[in-house]
Amino acid sequence: MLAFNKNTFQITDTRDPADKVFTRGVMRVCYTLDTDDITKGEKPNFTPYNDRIGEFDGELKNAQTCAALDVKAYADGLEFSLASAANDLSEFGIDLPFNFMGKKGGGGWRRQFMLNSPYISPNRDILYFYLARPNGNNIVIAAKNAAGFKIDYSPYCYAHFLTGIKIFANLDKAYGMPRKDNTVTFAVLPVNGFDDCLNRLSRYYGLPFVECDLNGGEVGSKINVKVYGKCDNIKNGDYVIGREGDNKITPMINGKSGATATVYGYKSLKDLYFKSMSAVDMKDIEVTDKNLCEHQCWATAMSRFLLRYKNELDAETVIKYETLLKDLLDEITETDESKAVPRLTILKQPHDNLPAYNVYKSTRVQEGFFGVTLLFDAYKYFGDKKYLDYAVGALDCLLDNYQNESGAIMRYEWGKYSDYTTVCCPMITTVDAALFMRDIDKAKSDKYYDSAKRMAEYLYERGLVFPTEGAVSDETETEMEDGSISCTALGLLYYCKNVERVEKYIRKAKEILDIHDCWVMQTPVAQMRRSTLRWWETLWEGDADGPALCCGHSWSIWRAEADFLYYMLTGAEDYLIRAKNGFNCNLAKIHGDGKSYSIYGFDEITGGGFASKSDDVKIELAPHYARRPDSGLTRYVWVRLCDTFLNGGTD
Repeated sequence: MLAFNKNTFQITDTRDPADKVFTRGVMRVCYTLDTDDITKGEKPNFTPYNDRIGEFDGELKNAQTCAALDVKAYADGLEFSLASAANDLSEFGIDLPFNFMGKKGGGGWRRQFMLNSPYISPNRDILYFYLARPNGNNIVIAAKNAAGFKIDYSPYCYAHFLTGIKIFANLDKAYGMPRKDNTVTFAVLPVNGFDDCLNRLSRYYGLPFVECDLNGGEVGSKINVKVYGKCDNIKNGDYVIGREGDNKITPMINGKSGATATVYGYKSLKDLYFKSMSAVDMKDIEVTDKNLCEHQCWATAMSRFLLRYKNELDAETVIKYETLLKDLLDEITETDESKAVPRLTILKQPHDNLPAYNVYKSTRVQEGFFGVTLLFDAYKYFGDKKYLDYAVGALDCLLDNYQNESGAIMRYEWGKYSDYTTVCCPMITTVDAALFMRDIDKAKSDKYYDSAKRMAEYLYERGLVFPTEGAVSDETETEMEDGSISCTALGLLYYCKNVERVEKYIRKAKEILDIHDCWVMQTPVAQMRRSTLRWWETLWEGDADGPALCCGHSWSIWRAEADFLYYMLTGAEDYLIRAKNGFNCNLAKIHGDGKSYSIYGFDEITGGGFASKSDDVKIELAPHYARRPDSGLTRYVWVRLCDTFLNGGTD
C-alpha cells in the first residue's frame, strides 16, 4: 500500500517503509512560459532544453503557475491530479524524481527502481511506466489525458543514470502539439509483477489490455494471446501471425481502443537473414569509426551466412559477399603501419607500447575478441591460413597481455586497470577457439580451455559485483549496468554448455538472471518485449540525438542467449520463450527492404546528443526509428542465432 505525506511531499511504500519512492527531491511543477524560447540558449548536458521548476507549498499549490495538486487514495495506491488555470504557460507538467538505480541515499540497488517497461498507446490515451525493483516491491505510474512525457537522464557520466520522469499536461509550444487544458491525472500503484500490472492498468483505464507469449514468429504460426479486462473483439487463446512486419493487436470495448500490442512476422529466419545480408551497405559503415566490435558485426554474420547457405545462392551474390569480406579482411590484416586503421587493423608488430597482434592503437579489448571470432570464421570459409594465424596471434595477445592469474580480463587505460571480463562476453570467443583448435593445435586448445576455466571461476567468485566500462562519478553509487550483469550469467552458462557442466555456475547464473529481470522490458510491443534497458548508446548510435531508450538494442542478445543456454542446460521451457522474444526484439527492427536500425526509440523527447546549446538540438517529437540505418551492430543478432536457434532444431 502507498501513502502520501502532505508535509514532506513523499510517498511511503508500506510494504517496506525503507523502500524510498523518491530521492533527491520531491514532486514539483515543471513548466515554461509562452514568452520562453526553448530552442535557444545554453543547457545542461543530455537534455534538449531548459525548463522551469516550481515547488508546492503546504497546501499543495504552486504560486508561479497558479497550480494545485490534488491527492487521493486509489485502491491500494494513490491518484494525483495537477491543474492550472494560468493562461501564460507553454509547457506544464509534473516532475517525479523516482529513486532510480544508482542514486545516492536510495537504500542500495536492491531497493531502487529500473524503468522496466514503459508504454504509450498509438492514440496517446494510455501512458504508463512500470518500475521494477530487485526486491520485488514494484510500482506502476499510469497517466490519463497526458500530452506526453520526458525521461530525465543524468547530466554526468555520459547519461548512464536515470534521474526522473516528467509527465506533461501540455508540451512546450515548440513541439507543435495541439493545446488542451492544463490538467493531468496519474496514479501510482503498487504491483506484484507485470501480470498484476496489466490487470491493474486495465481496471484503472477501464480498457482492455493484451499480452502475447511470443512477440514474433513465422507468418502463419500461432502465438497465445492473453486478454486483461472486458474485451469485445479478442479472446484468450491462439492468434495467427498474418503478415510480415509489425502485426497490431488492438483490443476494443464499446468502440474504444485499449492498449495495442504488436508482434513481428517474417517468412522464415533464412529469408530474413538473406534480406538482412543483402541490405548491408558500406556507406553505413564509413560514417562510423569502423571499430572491430560494434561496426563490423556484419562481416561475421555474412561469413556465417556463406558457410551455411552458399550452395543456395547465385554466383553474383556469392562474389558480392566474398568481395566485401576480403576487402575488410585486407584492412584487418594490413602489415604496413602507415596504412593501418585505428581500432580495425590487427598489427602483427608491436606499436605504441602495445604488443604484437594487438588491435591498432586500441586497448578496448572487445574489439580484439570480436576480431578473433571474425578471423576464425574467415579461415573456416576461405581456408586461408593467414586468417588462422591472425586469429591465434590476436587471441594469444589478448590472453597473454590482458588476462591475469585470477582469470579476469583487465584493460589498462587512463592510468588504471579496469575489469573487462564481462564486456561483450569474451568467454564466447575463448571457448569457441578452444573447441576449434582441438584437432589443429592441442597445445593452443588446452591453453584456451585453461583461460576459459579461470575466467569462469573468476566470474563465479566475483559474486554479485558487476564492473563495467561505464563512467564513475561522485554523484552516484556504483553502476549496475545491464551488459555486465547479463554477460556474467552468459559467460558462466556458455562455459557450462560448451566445456564443462558445473552446477554451482548454473545456480549462480540463475540467481543473476533473476536479478537481471529488472533490466528486461515486458512491454507488449515487438521491439520492446524482452529488450534489455539501454539508453546511453543513442549518444553515438542512430541519429546520435540521445540519450533515449534504445529498445531492441543488439546487446539485448546477451540476455537472450543466456536464457537459451539456461533452457538447454535445465530444460526450463519458460526460458526458451524468453530467449525467442529476446532475439525477436532485434529481428523486429528489420524492415521490409532488409535495412536495420540500431534502435527502436520509446522517448519522444530525446536528449539532444552532446550539444551544449538548445540552438543545436532538433526540437521535435522523435520517430521510433532513426533516420540513419545501421549495417554493423544490428547484424550481431545473426552471429548469435547461428549458434542458437539456427543450430539445433529448437524452433
